[in-house]
Amino acid sequence: MRLFKFLPLLFIMLASCKQYLPTQYSYKDSRNVDSTVTSLAKIENIIRPYKTALDKEMNVVIGYADTMLTKTQPESDLGNWMCDVMLAKSKDYYKADVDFTFLNHGGIRLPSLAKGDITYGKMIELMPFDNRIVIMQIKGTTIDSLFNHIASKGGWHVSKGTSYAISNGSAFDIRINGEPLKMDRIYTLAVSDYLAQGGDNCTMLKGIPYIDTRKTLRDALIEGLKEATARGEHVRSIIEGRVIKLN
Repeated sequence: MRLFKFLPLLFIMLASCKQYLPTQYSYKDSRNVDSTVTSLAKIENIIRPYKTALDKEMNVVIGYADTMLTKTQPESDLGNWMCDVMLAKSKDYYKADVDFTFLNHGGIRLPSLAKGDITYGKMIELMPFDNRIVIMQIKGTTIDSLFNHIASKGGWHVSKGTSYAISNGSAFDIRINGEPLKMDRIYTLAVSDYLAQGGDNCTMLKGIPYIDTRKTLRDALIEGLKEATARGEHVRSIIEGRVIKLN
């Protein structure tokens, strides 16, 4: 499901809320629109069944978190979990191996994910944009530039098996699949189309061809969460030293 399906409805809902309507507005011809207007109640009656159905769908529980997950820099348990799910699902979509993925810090739209039930609506809040996962083949030299950019931003989130250290805003000891980065090697990266197109100043990625999986990051997270729940697994994640900041 795509969030844009609900945008017209949400627009109507916002437009109909009393807090967004002026209690009085004077036109140049001195005719007034005030609280005596009765059409608002009719609009609310039209919207109510749709809002009820939407609320019901958004409140469906699709997973459970054993602990609160929090968005922090340079590394976070929330970012680690999201990247790991993205990596696993990217391999499914691509039907081949993927070396790593990463998330920009600003792309995670909630400061934390509370302990307990995780609803469909909460996942939309966490990742509200329709950014799609794309697959890129990139050189080690490009990865080196990418991680130096990431380090200059204070550290972003990376998938398991990938790690790096930060000193004075620069990256070093970059490891992919647990091995030191090789400048002459070609690596497979899964990333959002926004970042692949140079978003958040990732200019080193702009112009590199990519394969569009046609799946959004939100799709991946929701699918991964549902699959884990079906296996009887809860969301668990820790900060494990994927990113080390020295100064």
